[in-house]
Amino acid sequence: MEMIMTLIAMCGRGVRGELGAPRRISTREALRVIEENDLTPACGAWHYSWDIQRFYDSMLLQSIDGHLHVFAPKALNEWAPVAHFTSCADAVPLRTAKPEPLPYWFLRLTTFDDFLERRSQASKQPSAHFPSRQTYDGAARRMHCHLERFPLRGHEAQFAKLYDRVKDPRYAHSGEACWMGARAHNPGAPLEWFQVSALIDDETGACRAVQLGIQDHRSCSGINAGAERKSGVGYGIFADVELVRHLSGSGVSSFDCGVSGDYGGYKRKVFLDALPTVVAR
Repeated sequence: MEMIMTLIAMCGRGVRGELGAPRRISTREALRVIEENDLTPACGAWHYSWDIQRFYDSMLLQSIDGHLHVFAPKALNEWAPVAHFTSCADAVPLRTAKPEPLPYWFLRLTTFDDFLERRSQASKQPSAHFPSRQTYDGAARRMHCHLERFPLRGHEAQFAKLYDRVKDPRYAHSGEACWMGARAHNPGAPLEWFQVSALIDDETGACRAVQLGIQDHRSCSGINAGAERKSGVGYGIFADVELVRHLSGSGVSSFDCGVSGDYGGYKRKVFLDALPTVVAR
């Protein structure tokens, strides 16, 4: 909470929910303002819904303490941070449609070696904790799995079957409900953006974990994931680490899993650049 309040105090008062008295402009005009004034995404973040010409007919424009802010009237869905572009060099808190200020789980991608090194430096026991530079190779040998990716389009039934087989039995929702919900909550997202990542056992060919995500021209965002239970290094976190390895150096600059709760702590091990949010008013 202290970090969030510090961010709110930066770059102008009133950023928390109202941003003063913003003026509504067309998305075309918003793009012109962003380009002509060199506005950049708030906090250096990105989310696929920030491709504003695909998802919004209009945006809001406000000047605060001499800094321009262009932002969306609302988040695309409850997991998306509100699209926000600014000339302010200080951190501007991301806003969310959630009823509480949950983190935006976010990872800036460079190289896979850099990711492992960052994890090693962040861990108190890098020789024991996964993932890290010291533990990745050994864990990969023990897992005997590889990552396969394919488009959701034309493979909806395959994704649903895989998800239903590996999901936690405590969850009642089905794989079919997952992909249909993902489509419904992302109006405007091209069908080809929806991608499936499956962790496949090298020996048996069985799927051990599966994730549905959206990948645009610069980011990959996880939506729904399921994994078999496994002691030690779990299939779920290993699948995420393998996806980081796949995405690193591919031209995609970030990996995220939206605004959500922690759910067991694995997200802190992968999304090293997680950002605080504030509740949009």
